[in-house]
Amino acid sequence: MAAVSFASAAQAEAVNTGDAWKIYKTEWDAADEDRYSEFVQAIGRSTCTTLESCLANSANPFHEDDDPEFTGDCADMAYTLRAYFAWKNGLPFSYQNAMRTADGKREDLRYSSNGNVVAARRDAVGERPVSAAGYIGRIGGEVSTAMFRTHPDNGEGALFDDFYPVKINRDAVRPGVLAYDIYGHVGIVYDILEDGRILVIASHPDRSVTRTTYGANFLRSKPDLGAGLKGWRPIRLEGAKHLADGSYAGGRIRAAKNADIAHYSMEQFVGNEPDPNGDWRYGDFVVNGRMVNYYDFVRRSLASPDFAYNPVEELRYGMQTICGAVRDRKVAVERAVSAGFPAKPHPPRLPPNIYGTYGEWEGYSTPSRDARLKVSFIDLKRTIAELVAHFNGGDTDVRYDGDNLSRDLWEAYQLEKDACTFTYWRSDDSRIRMNLGHVQDRLWDLSFDPYHCAERRWGASNLELATCTDDEHKTRWYNAQRWLRYQAERTYDVRMDFTVDELKPPSVASAAEGGLGADAPADADLRAYLAGLNSFPLSSLEERPEVFLVSGTPVEPEPQLPAWHSKILNGWTKAK
Repeated sequence: MAAVSFASAAQAEAVNTGDAWKIYKTEWDAADEDRYSEFVQAIGRSTCTTLESCLANSANPFHEDDDPEFTGDCADMAYTLRAYFAWKNGLPFSYQNAMRTADGKREDLRYSSNGNVVAARRDAVGERPVSAAGYIGRIGGEVSTAMFRTHPDNGEGALFDDFYPVKINRDAVRPGVLAYDIYGHVGIVYDILEDGRILVIASHPDRSVTRTTYGANFLRSKPDLGAGLKGWRPIRLEGAKHLADGSYAGGRIRAAKNADIAHYSMEQFVGNEPDPNGDWRYGDFVVNGRMVNYYDFVRRSLASPDFAYNPVEELRYGMQTICGAVRDRKVAVERAVSAGFPAKPHPPRLPPNIYGTYGEWEGYSTPSRDARLKVSFIDLKRTIAELVAHFNGGDTDVRYDGDNLSRDLWEAYQLEKDACTFTYWRSDDSRIRMNLGHVQDRLWDLSFDPYHCAERRWGASNLELATCTDDEHKTRWYNAQRWLRYQAERTYDVRMDFTVDELKPPSVASAAEGGLGADAPADADLRAYLAGLNSFPLSSLEERPEVFLVSGTPVEPEPQLPAWHSKILNGWTKAK
């Protein structure tokens, strides 16, 4: 079973070639959904790095030179791609443009504690065709990740939910399905590989588009918050007049009920063997008689029938994915530096919450991005340790054909670490080259604060830090934020708008008194674990490559996509 693949996108032709959004079909049929999956897959497999470049990319067969330019963050991208495709193909479209909390509490809708319900909708329907530029252009100002934070059973009636949870199989999980993380992020599935990995593309507040894999970085949670993999709810146009040119005018949008959707399933929330008492927390995920965790269930359910985990390959894939995240972070840091934030005075207080905010902090800081990076390191170390234990225990679901697993893991780590290199500019315009090992070493020292110098954004110390332009006040901010950097979990319900003098470690003060973050970082040291497997002396861990200065001469081009993505572009679709 190879990655999902569709017909050539180059064969597609737009129905609407002007701004007028004429509707020629009253509902999306299976062929339309297939073409939409093809459209998303082509964009995901391309090398575009912003929403506007994705739509202008040759991977988009509907693009015309006079198309309006659309931009936005993750929620905007999810809605914009769907709306753009509907416009170009003469299909009906509607989106929820206002939400309210399900329990009536006054909270930030993006992080509401008990989820949201739809409060209003906007339809691309009228007696005269709507303007595509005007309609799609409004999306960015009206949608957010709050639109995805809904209970699966709240999706019916006139104020229906745009989404429904999909069953975990190859028919339902396909390009175009959405992956929602309750910590304020949503991605778009663009490929499913033979080994069950789901590839996701997403935009960010700084408008950069990145690619990653679906896993623990998309947190599973209670049904009220609607986390997980979502499909677009089928809609149809009713009561419209069929005009002489074949288009439809007027009418109203109606949506399918959950019971009428073939791929609707609650198993992401309650398990495929639900708790008899109905408690979602105690539902089980079982594959071939084996109880597994949710993410393992997704992976195994989508993988080919003969799939087995290879610890060495999992290490390689995991490090390549993390490498892609690090390179994406480099782009984010460079945008903050280019925008002049290190030269600006530091605000007197942090935002009310560093993970969920608006304005300059949302656009140029990286606390959520950095937290996902930390989780990826932690999860990879845990995964490899579990696979090694299962292999040593004779588990047939773990396959390794070599003669020395510990050695091969160490060698794979070294190869992937050294293959993942990048450079950053210090404050004096000298350049530093780093690899993935350096990032792991500095993981808990990477500053998420856009007002810090580039050196601190990359966790520099000693001589490397000497060129930093931060004054004493910014240095105090960096030191005071240590406890927040030690935290891999994103907490959106905690007050954080403290001054530098008020920030304290959690061991000496409550959160209400400025005691934020964690007293110590979690264990994410994959190198130390692998060295222990090989019985290397601890002293060997201290012989890590030094970061060195790069001259002003040009260096080799730096790929901005993970290695597995490049293989997809070259026609590689199977796990080796």
